[in-house]
Order: sequence, then structure tokens, then C-alpha cells
Amino acid sequence: MKYTHIYKRIIGLTLVCFVSMMAAAGNPPLFSTGIAQTDKGELLFTQKNLKRLDVFSRDGSSLLRSISLDDEPTGLTVDDAKAYVTTFKKAGKLQIVSLESAKVEATVSVGSGACYPLLSADKKKLYVCNQFSNTVSEIDLLTRKVVRTANVLREPKSAVISKDGRYMFVANFLPQQRADVDIVASCVSVIDMKKFTKIKDIKLASGSNALHSICITPDGKYVYVSHNLGRFTVPTSQLQQGWMNTSAFSVIDVAALSYVGSVVVDEPEKGAGGIWNLACTEKNLFVIHSGTHEVSVIDHPALRKKLESYPQKENLSYDLHFLYGIRKRVQLEGNGPRLLYLRGNELLVPTYFADVLNKVDINSLSVTSVNMNPGRVESKENAGERFFNDATQCFQGWQSCNGCHPGDARTDGMNWDLMNDGVGNAKNCKSMLYSHVTAPSMISGIRETAEWAVRAGFKFIQFYDVQEENAQCVDAYLKSLRPVPSPLLVNDGLSEKAKEGLKVFEKLQCGECHSGPYFTDQKMHRIGENVEFEKGWDTPTLIEVWRTAPYLFDGRAATMQEVFEVHKHGIDKKISKKEIEALTEYVNSL
Repeated sequence: MKYTHIYKRIIGLTLVCFVSMMAAAGNPPLFSTGIAQTDKGELLFTQKNLKRLDVFSRDGSSLLRSISLDDEPTGLTVDDAKAYVTTFKKAGKLQIVSLESAKVEATVSVGSGACYPLLSADKKKLYVCNQFSNTVSEIDLLTRKVVRTANVLREPKSAVISKDGRYMFVANFLPQQRADVDIVASCVSVIDMKKFTKIKDIKLASGSNALHSICITPDGKYVYVSHNLGRFTVPTSQLQQGWMNTSAFSVIDVAALSYVGSVVVDEPEKGAGGIWNLACTEKNLFVIHSGTHEVSVIDHPALRKKLESYPQKENLSYDLHFLYGIRKRVQLEGNGPRLLYLRGNELLVPTYFADVLNKVDINSLSVTSVNMNPGRVESKENAGERFFNDATQCFQGWQSCNGCHPGDARTDGMNWDLMNDGVGNAKNCKSMLYSHVTAPSMISGIRETAEWAVRAGFKFIQFYDVQEENAQCVDAYLKSLRPVPSPLLVNDGLSEKAKEGLKVFEKLQCGECHSGPYFTDQKMHRIGENVEFEKGWDTPTLIEVWRTAPYLFDGRAATMQEVFEVHKHGIDKKISKKEIEALTEYVNSL
């Protein structure tokens, strides 16, 4: 089967979801992915759903004009009369927009998953995180060409440059390692800006994943990075006190290029699920809680003093009392705040799932809001995505479904000891892509359908009685998910190496189990000697497998090549190293 035929078989499902969204009356959601302000005081927003750059009045109450983009925007920065917008659906691009002519005047091809445009201090260069290429691009704004590329780790999502310009700190969204060990954590990569090469990976506290935002203190001493902390080493038998997931930000010493500790932003009886963006001034550190729809305003000098005098910083990541007395939680209007923008004494926070712009006075902490999209109507799929990310659909707000399935319902790269199949047998977290059409669910196949798995997840993981109507919306959202094209594809097709890998795939008869349009026979198979269940393991889909490391039921293989080379999965014939490399390329192209 040729690769292009796979998507032809499922394109009809995509059209059905598109028609469903268009059927709703009223204005579609905006889904803001970037915010900035021009020298004139106008507010800029990139709107993912409508593929456009919107220019609003200074107070956010009036849409002045819109600039169409040819792809979904993922990030935004502005300088003078130019807006720099990263876009990605199939190919990563930087689009340079003239705010005077309201047109895209240049497009620069970057890497897969382009996001987070970052200007250099002298405004001569711009940097783009390429989430799925696992690289950072440096663009010369005079020639408008990529001049250098640096390799980092796994899914770079944001970056910041040190005050002296020597280093770039890059937040890698997910861990890049095997999962069947005691310490599993994402890293912050450090790039030497002179050579533009990675010189170090700073590992965070065990369980750190879903790194979203990064910032540097005004004095340049520390870097803060926001992330989830998964307590994957214990059974998921309870939720309170941060038993499963907590929200935190890690502190990195810039001069030493070293990890200092992680500060938990939850409270003993009140979670702050869904940590997202952060920013700091000399006076305050601001932290967005997307799942509980709040912003924490932290006394920055008090935080620094308390942090630096803390005796055993390795215990910080468990201290739910650390922020007592130096932090205030401010409730916002709307649902799903993800972005923030500091403007003088005002903090601007749009909400992703409501299109409401919050304006927080950072002195009085009073909140006013503006509805940026009157008449907004969400589809069933839109509502499902909102519920999937909403920590208020959880006991005490500790987590949402996104807590274990970040990055559009994919994987957190860790093993979890769920209660549905016994205790002491942690399994690797699966992506939820195509879960509703590849039953049974869970690696153990313990859930007969994905519908039942969704409801059981709310009941036994969120400790929450979800309304059936809401659960059906989550089903609709998960059914609407579509794969991101593999960064290994060449002109939307297989590379020559992957074509050779297809021959190896057929030679080894991998298609006997990984068959059909989803590359699964939807059956259970006994593989290896230590088979926990009599029927064996569920056959997972191979579509987007390039994105779902680590592999095998307990995440023992960090890469797909290890699956074949070390663990000999599906290999009962003698094959060469070259064939294994080709097979790896093919599978990672699906």
C-alpha cells in the first residue's frame, strides 16, 4: 500500500467533521495563538481557526481589520510595522506581514511544527522553534533566509535568549528517553549563540513534561519554565494533594547552566491544573492556569528570597505550601487562558475557548473583560476539546484529560500504573489519535471501546461524574483528530530510504498485525516471554508513531530503531543494519 492511499481512505472523515463545524449558526471560534501590540497601541491576535491575523483597537473592543494567512498561525511577534507569524498545518513557515499594506510580503520555509517566533535583541535575526523537526531555525531578516539550524531534543515549544546574548534556552515539550526507569523528565536545551549549536541539556525534576512557556528574569539571573509534573511512580488510586499531577515552573541558573528546583503552583486542597504561559517583572511573576482559568500573581522578590534560602531544593517539587503568603490567584472570565501580554500596569489574557480578553490591573488585581467574538458558537467537537482541557471537570481542579494526553490528546511519554488492570504494572501512555476507530482501548485492551475509556477516565482519573452530553462532545473531539504529516516525508510522499523500508516491512510480514488503513488488525497478540495478560497486548496503530515515543507496552524502547534493533519486535528473520534503518524510516513516515 502506498503512503498517499492511506489519507485518501480517511479523507472522507475529515470532510464530515468540516461540514459539521460549518453547520453551526453564528460566528466560529477564533482560537487565539498569539498576542502582541504595535507601536500605535493596536492589539494583534493570530486566530488559528480562521487562519488570519486580526488587528483590534487598543482596548480590544473593536476589530479594525483582518489579514488573511494561507495556513494556521501558531505564534506571533511584532517589530515596527512588521508582524512575524509562524504557521503550520503540513509545512512550517514564517510569514512576514506588512501592517501598513495588510498583506503577507514574504514567506520563509522553516521546519515542521513551526512556532514561537523570537526576535534577537538587535532585531536583525528571528528564531523559530520547529516542534516536530526538533530544531530551532535562525532567520536573517535582511535576506529573509534561514542561515543556521540547531538540533535540540523533543518538540521545542518556546525559547528565550540570555541577557548577554550568549545562550538560548529552549523548552522541549516532552521527555526523550525510555519510560521504564525511575527518572523520566523533559529537558531545557542550551544553545551557544555564537556557534548556534546545542551545548547542554538541563534535565528537570522527574515527571516534568508538557513544557509550554519560558521566560528570563529582568536581571538575567534565572530562567523560569512552566510544565506539568506527573507523579508516574505511584498507582493512580487518588487525586488530592497532587497524587497524580501537579503544575509547576522550574528554575534554571543562567550563569551555571544548571537546574535549581521546581516550584509547585497548586495548593494542598486546590489544584491549578493546566499551567501554560508565564512572564515576570522585577515586582511580579505571572503564571497562567489554563485548566482552572486563573492567573497567579506572585511576589517576585519574595519568591527569590524564599527560593534561595530553601534548604533542600530537591524537595521543592513536592512542597504545596511554598507559595503561601506570596501568591494571589485571580479568577479570569472565559475558559482556557493560554497567552499573556504585559502592557504597563496591565496584564492582557485572552481565553482560547471563549474568545474573551481579560485585562488585569496588576496593582489592584481587578479584572475587566471584553468579548472579542460576540455571537461565538462552538461545534460539538469544539466543546469536546474544551472539556478535554478543562480542569474544573475534575475533583479540586488538579488536572484535565490534557494532563496525561498533552499536545492535542497525544502522549506525555511516561508510564502510568492505572487501576483498570491491577497494581504494579505501569503501562506507557498512548496517543488518543484514532482511538475510537481502533478498539479495544488501552494497551492492555481492558476497555472494549474508546467511548467507555473516555467515561472511565473522568470517573477514575478525574474523580468526576461527567455529564453524558459532555462525554459525547469529548468523543466527537477525539474522533475529529487527524495525524500531523511526518517530518520525514518528501513532497508528501515516502523518501527513497522509506520506500526501501516498505519492502522490509513486507518481507517481515509486519502487515499481518499492522494492517489496513490504520495499520492495526485491532486484535490482541502475545509477544515476548513476559506476557501479563492471557490474550497479550493490543496492536496499536502505526499512524503518527514517529510522534509517540517511547515504545512497547512499558516504554522500554526510546526510539523506533531500538524497537527493531534491540528488542527485535516482529523480527524473526536475519536482516541487516541497513534494512533496520530503512524499516525505521518507513514506520516513522506513517
